[in-house]
Amino acid sequence: MGILGRLKGWLQAAEEPNRTTEPSFETYLESAGERLREFAVIISKLESELLTVRDRVRGQERQLVRLRGEAEAAAARQDAGAARSHLEREFEGRSQLAVMIQQAESMEASLLQTKQRFASFKQAVDEAGAKRDMLLLRKLHASAELEASKLISGQQAEGGLEQLRQEALEAESRAELARAASSDAIDEEIEKLLRSKQQ
Repeated sequence: MGILGRLKGWLQAAEEPNRTTEPSFETYLESAGERLREFAVIISKLESELLTVRDRVRGQERQLVRLRGEAEAAAARQDAGAARSHLEREFEGRSQLAVMIQQAESMEASLLQTKQRFASFKQAVDEAGAKRDMLLLRKLHASAELEASKLISGQQAEGGLEQLRQEALEAESRAELARAASSDAIDEEIEKLLRSKQQ
């Protein structure tokens, strides 16, 4: 399943919580990590086998040197039969050595290819993990910004309410003063009328 299929599955899972869902991205990363460990074990085994083949090649080369020395010693003793036997064994050993060297080179090329695939797979897994971490950090950052903006807008609303309350108190105070001032004026008018009537 491709990346788009996974994203679609995740989105559908978010919309339909009761529906069976595809494993999470973390599950995929854990599985990839397990595969990487298995891959590393395979590479280790291949390296061990290659070292064994190289040891056999060196052992075969030593045996060929020994057979050559024995053939030369037999020739020096004028023992043509022994010299021939040692040279025939050396010739067979050289053909075996060529096969072993070819096998070692093939194993080395295969190991190199496997290591390259391992490196590219590991890089892909590391990049996916890094992208996931980056996205999680971005999500946390966005959540923090959202919470901060909610807090700030709440404080601004409280500040606006406080300002409205102050304005209402001021308006009530002015109205009270105006009523008090008008009642004082009315009281003075009444006193003037009473004085004028008394005179």
